[in-house]
Formats: sequence, structure tokens, C-alpha cells
Amino acid sequence: MILTESTTSSNVPTQYFIPKNFENNFGKISATLKGFFTENRLAKMERIVQNRSRQVLTVFENTHHAHNISAILRTIDSFGFMDLFFLYSNHAMRFRAADTIDRGASQWLLPKRLDNISECAEILKKSNYKIALVSLPDFSRTADHYINNIPSFPSNSFHTTEFQQFLGENKIALIFGSELHGVSPEWKNYADCYVSVQMYGFTESLNVSVCAGIILQNLREQLSSFQKSFTLSNFEKELILEHWIAKNCPNSLEFISTRHPHLLPWFEFVRSGKFFQPISK
Repeated sequence: MILTESTTSSNVPTQYFIPKNFENNFGKISATLKGFFTENRLAKMERIVQNRSRQVLTVFENTHHAHNISAILRTIDSFGFMDLFFLYSNHAMRFRAADTIDRGASQWLLPKRLDNISECAEILKKSNYKIALVSLPDFSRTADHYINNIPSFPSNSFHTTEFQQFLGENKIALIFGSELHGVSPEWKNYADCYVSVQMYGFTESLNVSVCAGIILQNLREQLSSFQKSFTLSNFEKELILEHWIAKNCPNSLEFISTRHPHLLPWFEFVRSGKFFQPISK
């Protein structure tokens, strides 16, 4: 089933999908494995999920350095968001994270890999995201394909009436390109706005994780103040908790396989995050 407005955080299509054959198993992994966690550990997960939001999705185009990816994961987790895409037009590129920098952040997120811009844009449009291209304020990296007829918002303007009216209750997808070239020209076919970080020194660009941190912090503060459904619905919170419990319980696979084998297919589905199924049709 695709979870609809009665169960999601926004009155828009979701990308969290539970097949009908698993519907009756929902909640059983949490009930089975909770006893393996301390009360403090469970309380922390339950507290953090209360502030999780799916209103912002980040897309990183051809970002492959382990240091940057790991810093990105920590940044997204720190500001309480969930969903992200790594878009690789070069199929030889690999998703790599550095454990010493990641610090386990990836286990709390739902990253997906995509291979082309048109597929990514179709998913975002059909999921009712506003597509925001992250650019330098002077558009020097994207001047050749700059779009004149869409709005541009520096991150320090997210509190304005103009931005709030533009976004409303919609979700927003931030498209980050490379530091050298910016986002690819093809994105101009799908963009709804530009987003930038104001800079006042000689430095012309920021590291992608630093840029993401500034924008995500500002979005977190402002969206939570005017979007009525900024955080997860109760159903989504339960689903994410079940995912976290399945993913972080020691020896959970062996325990489920031997003691509750009938739950094994659902366990593998929810632990892997396969319920995060982007809408593509």
C-alpha cells in the first residue's frame, strides 16, 4: 500500500510503501526486539523520532568523496531530516562513507542511489516537491543555464512572507551540484526556484556539507514555524522506529530467523529501508 494523507505528514503522495502482504506484520518487529534495548536507548530513539521531518529531501549530484558524504550524513541527521538521494550520472562512481566522520549517522537515514536527472526529477515532481537548485548568489557556476523566470531565495530569507507563500505546505528538494561546476544544465527543465547562501568574504564557494548545514538549519527553523505538518505522522514515527530497532538490535537476524522465522521477510524489508520507495510511475 502507498500511505496516503490519513497516515502521512503532508497532504501529498508519500514515498513510504508497505506491500499488502506485509501489512499485518507492521509493528511486530518492534514488539519482538524492544526487550534487547535498554530503557534509555529506547527512550532516546522515541524522543528523536518526535522531531524527525520529511519536508526536506536533499539530492547530491556526483558527490563521491568519502569525507564529504560522511559529513553530509551527519549534517542531515543533526537537523532531523530523513530522506536523501545520491545521484550519479557517472555509473563508475561509488557511494562511500568514512566511519570516523560518519559516526553512525547513516543508520538513522534513508539514502537512495539514482542514476539520471530525469528519473530523479520525475520522482520529485510526482511526490509534490518544489525543486530548489542550490547555487552561488551570483550564479557564476550556473550562468550558462540560469533561469530568469523562477524565484531565488537566499537562506536568510526563509522567514519572509514571499518564501512562505511560495512553499506553503509543500515539501522541498534541495539539489546540490559539484563545488566546481554547480548543478547540471539539465536541471533547468525541472527547477522551481534557486536557493543560495549569502557570503561576504573573498571565498567564492563552500564545502557541500557546510553549505547543506547552513541551508538545512535555516529551513528547519522556519518550516517548523509555519508548516502545520512539519514532523512525521504517528504512523510514520512507528514505521521509522521499527526500522531503527530492526537495524540496530544486535544479533537480530539470527534471533528472528530461529525464533520467529515467519517474520523474516518483513524483518528484512523494514530493516533495509525498502519501504522508502520513490514514486516513479
